[in-house]
Amino acid sequence: MNAEDLFVGEGATIREALERISKTGKGLVLVVDAQRRLLGIATDGDLRKAILRGAPLDAGLAAAINREPAVVRAAVTPARAVALMRERSFRHLPVLDEAGRVLELLLLDELLAPPPPLKIPAVIMAGGEGKRLRPLTAETPKPLLRVGGKPLIEILIEHLRQCGLAEIIVTLHHKSQMIRDQLGDGARLGVKLTYVEESSPLGTMGALTLVRERLEPGALVVNADILTKCDFRAMWTFHRRQGPPAMTVGVSLHQVEIPYGEFTLRDDRVLAVDEKPRKEYPINTGIYILEPSAIDLIPRGTYFDATDLIHSLLGAGRSVAAYAIREYWMDVGRHFDFEKANRDVAEGLLE
Repeated sequence: MNAEDLFVGEGATIREALERISKTGKGLVLVVDAQRRLLGIATDGDLRKAILRGAPLDAGLAAAINREPAVVRAAVTPARAVALMRERSFRHLPVLDEAGRVLELLLLDELLAPPPPLKIPAVIMAGGEGKRLRPLTAETPKPLLRVGGKPLIEILIEHLRQCGLAEIIVTLHHKSQMIRDQLGDGARLGVKLTYVEESSPLGTMGALTLVRERLEPGALVVNADILTKCDFRAMWTFHRRQGPPAMTVGVSLHQVEIPYGEFTLRDDRVLAVDEKPRKEYPINTGIYILEPSAIDLIPRGTYFDATDLIHSLLGAGRSVAAYAIREYWMDVGRHFDFEKANRDVAEGLLE
């Protein structure tokens, strides 16, 4: 929330602080100096205790201020803020910059409140066979492989819900009934799930033609075999601010370390050498936002991947935007990735 409504100077009285608390209804005031640096916090409980000790209403706040409140810096994640507040039984947490100035006040009730729904459906592409993960996928479809004790697709659905996406379509093909039986109608996960069956594999985009009439506002499309903390709501906001483009692709920077010295050459001359350089490449994360006009370019009944759609859009002179995903992301497509995903969840990287 905007913290300025809670600001009082150190010279304020108990009466003024109580009036500010009554007006805002937040249960506290932030005591700041002229540069917005936090000097302390006075809660309604602190003020009541001061009054019971005999302090008059027109007395200064000095006796009621907590001068060493818990605070966090701007980089704190909502999940970490909630964990800290629960751990220490707080309901509020000031966010400060490096100079100690107040940026905002995090409130536990607001962080735990469900976000307003986004007005687009999410489509989870869950029809793949998971060949690279055999024999794990011989009996279990890849979306139901458990990471940290929970099926991959359930982790994804819960994160979609947390970002305000409650209408979710799941495309199925391989071992589809097992996925239906596990997820049901989605009520257990707090969402509404519907399914569409591919009679034959249609790639990462082809199945959208089977539900075209339900995608009039566009769609967020996500592969079922990824783990991510991507802020889908922020991605949607980015997409809308771009115009919007026909398609926005989520990209992540993939680092490759070359274990040799790399030469820069011109003909047969060495211009420079870089010892064991590390390269960064923007890669496809399997997360997309599509406008209806982009979906209309997908041919019906044909195997059609996201790369095919991007080529078609660019060839038609349509715009494709790239949204940088800076949060955790992993494609759980190989045995090595699956093992790492389990370690990452155990270490709390998805919290």
